[in-house]
Amino acid sequence: MQLQIEMDVQPREGRGKNAARRVRAAGQVPAILYGLGKEPVAISFDAKQITKLLQSPSGHNQIVNVKVSGGETAAAMASDWLVDPVRGNLLHVDMRRTDLTHAVEVSVAVVIVGVSHGVRKEGGHDEVVTREIELRALPLEVPQKIEIDVTEMVLGSAFRVADLPASDTYTVLTRAEQVLVHCVAQKVAEEEKPAEEVVEAVPAGAGKSADGAKDKGKDKGKEG
Repeated sequence: MQLQIEMDVQPREGRGKNAARRVRAAGQVPAILYGLGKEPVAISFDAKQITKLLQSPSGHNQIVNVKVSGGETAAAMASDWLVDPVRGNLLHVDMRRTDLTHAVEVSVAVVIVGVSHGVRKEGGHDEVVTREIELRALPLEVPQKIEIDVTEMVLGSAFRVADLPASDTYTVLTRAEQVLVHCVAQKVAEEEKPAEEVVEAVPAGAGKSADGAKDKGKDKGKEG
C-alpha cells in the first residue's frame, strides 16, 4: 500500500499571467484543485517540493493530502502539469480530488530486474519494448512500478503482459499479447566497405591525338 504524502499549500487570489509570474517569483507553482463535484480552488505549491514529486517515477500516481491554508484538506492526484519547454521549470499543476474508495485507471512504469541468460551467455541485449502499462486499482493500491525478472530469458524470447503474475490489488488493462521486454541479438555495425579505386577519366581520343602529334613530328624530321 502506498504511503500518502502531505503538502501544505496556499490559496491564490489573483488570476492571469501577471499573477502567475508573481507566484513563481516567490518560489511557488500555481495550481488548481478540482473534482468530486466541488468548486475548483486556486492554490500554489512549494516549487521544489512539487517538482521533486512529479519528477519521481511514480509521482503522477502519488496520493497527496493537500492541506489548503485556512480551507479544506483533500486527497488528490496530479492529473496534468505544464513545463517550460526552454527552461524546464514547472509552470502549472492540475490536482484532481480523489475518492480513495473508488478505483482509478493509471499508467505505471515497467522496470526490468536482473540480467537475462541471453545477455550473460549468448551475447544478447535486454530491451524494454513497453515502458508503461495501464491498470485499474484503488488509489492507495497503485504500485510504484511493475518489476519484471528477466534472469531466465534466453536469446529470442519475450515477456508479455500475459506473463505477469496475477495481482489481488490491481487489474491490468493493457492487452495480454503486448510484449513488455524481449532479449534480442546485439546490433553489429556494418563493416566499412573499402573505398573503390578512383580512375581518372581520360577524354576519348586524347591518347591517339598525342601519339599522332609525335608521329607527325617524327615524319617532319625525316622529311627535312
